[in-house]
Amino acid sequence: MKLFWPSNVSFEESLSSLNNQKINPPFANEVIAFIQSLSKRFVRMRHLPEVVALGYWLRKANIKQMQSEFEVSTESKIVRARGTAFHIAPSNVDTIFVYSWMLSLLAGNRNIIRVSSKVEVNEVLQVILEELPNFEKVAAQTIICTYGHEDNATEMISNSCHTRVIWGGDETIRAIRKVPLAPLANELSFADRFSLSVLNGDKVSKLNNQELDTLLEKFYNDVFWFDQMACSSPRLVVWVGEKVEDFWIAFKQKIQTKQHELMAATQILKYTTSMQLATEHYVGKIESTIYFSRVQLKDMPMNVREMHCGGGMFYEYEIENLVDLAKIIRDKDQTIAYFGFEEEHFIELIDSISCRGIDRIVPIGMALDFDGIWDGQSFLTSFTRIINLI
Repeated sequence: MKLFWPSNVSFEESLSSLNNQKINPPFANEVIAFIQSLSKRFVRMRHLPEVVALGYWLRKANIKQMQSEFEVSTESKIVRARGTAFHIAPSNVDTIFVYSWMLSLLAGNRNIIRVSSKVEVNEVLQVILEELPNFEKVAAQTIICTYGHEDNATEMISNSCHTRVIWGGDETIRAIRKVPLAPLANELSFADRFSLSVLNGDKVSKLNNQELDTLLEKFYNDVFWFDQMACSSPRLVVWVGEKVEDFWIAFKQKIQTKQHELMAATQILKYTTSMQLATEHYVGKIESTIYFSRVQLKDMPMNVREMHCGGGMFYEYEIENLVDLAKIIRDKDQTIAYFGFEEEHFIELIDSISCRGIDRIVPIGMALDFDGIWDGQSFLTSFTRIINLI
């Protein structure tokens, strides 16, 4: 067990101290002030665009809007925090724990954050550790730690928390669920998901150079901010109508302009994955370039999602009408990032989906935007409880 915060005390002492701290009312002033301090620092980290996006999400106007909506939805109700929230962060998206932690803080909870044992003190964590001492109450209600796969540590925290948040793959969730929660605790889990982009081929083909460049800038951000490994990163590109080859020609130029760093290991993995896919009956043409690989699919079986390696690999699939997408949607599918459609176009699609799949439908460029509702779950609802007073 390694403690990032607080320092110079044992974990047992810090846990005992944290559990003795009184919870806050939702949207407490000191919590909002702490969040604003983080926001101001994160938006200046221009070399890390995903952190800048986090900083903008934490800006005061957004928090106040969130507060206003929360207060309207809970009007005439007595709402309090659940108590202590235990956040288990993933290793592939090292900002995601901040989102759930901030929402839990806004709900009024004490918080224990277990960051991945693969993560050292990165720039985001360093900023947090520098700001915490300036906010005494928030600091006293926070533990940030890391440890390996010791079940006893997870068990100790799970027995004392009131909400457990698991960010990780399916195997991580299965392993942690073997560790029992306190009887009154609830759990939010965010498993492996798969996401896609849907493009109206007719609309794309009519874009002028500037409009196409704007679309590709947004598509690039959706794909490469987390090297296509975030759960909402598009890995499948679905063309409704005719496929537009100029899109890919211009996208190659966009990647060159961005000077995206191509890791040798990623290149090898894309190549070997492409070769493996080439043997499958549902795969048509495969085109591999230095910058990305395109795998044309004749069908979309469930196992093909598991084979995707990220790093600029795109499955491609063609349909005649948007509603035809329903036949390939599976439980694991999370986000549709779209271009060339209006909101009402998706109502028929949503009604046609018979499985658990699809929780988010957003314009291309917003695939990675975080919201207080994720995977169909409202964080502020799950992080609070309602007291009935009759």
